[in-house]
Amino acid sequence: MVRYPIKTSLGYMWVTSILGIVLGGLMLFYPGGTMNLMSVGFRIFQGILTVFIAYYVISEAYNQFKAQSTVVAAAYILLGLIFTALIWFLDVRFLYYVVSLYLLLTGLIEIFGAMTLPVGMPFLILLGIVDVLFAVVIFLHPVILAYVIAWYVLFWGISRLCLALELRKSLHARDSVPSF
Repeated sequence: MVRYPIKTSLGYMWVTSILGIVLGGLMLFYPGGTMNLMSVGFRIFQGILTVFIAYYVISEAYNQFKAQSTVVAAAYILLGLIFTALIWFLDVRFLYYVVSLYLLLTGLIEIFGAMTLPVGMPFLILLGIVDVLFAVVIFLHPVILAYVIAWYVLFWGISRLCLALELRKSLHARDSVPSF
């Protein structure tokens, strides 16, 4: 019967929705913590990327030294050092600029792409304008990104909770209907 997988999924939905609501609420009321978390996450990303670059550079330089191509090996080492320094030169603000640029490009593509559609043009233009506005606001005031993420997580948790309630209601309704 389908009942067991739905009941198991329902349990996971309850837990994740409650966690989403609590986490979204915390992020919304403490955006500085969200910004700090994004900063720590960016530093972890920089560390992981540095390890991958170091592994690649060392393996390629080793192969080039074995092939008696010391100039190419030295170029690999030099480029690896330059890229590693560039990665650690960047700050978490770089992430804000990337998100802002992404929203700007997406918004412009939606606005200009909507001109070719026979249906849904006003809605797509509106979405594009919202993307462009968010891009400008995030570029000028990066702290807004923490609020956007907080609202998204809160919305995700609430919508998942509503889905869990709906599944629970349909599960109970199916149990009360006699089967023939």
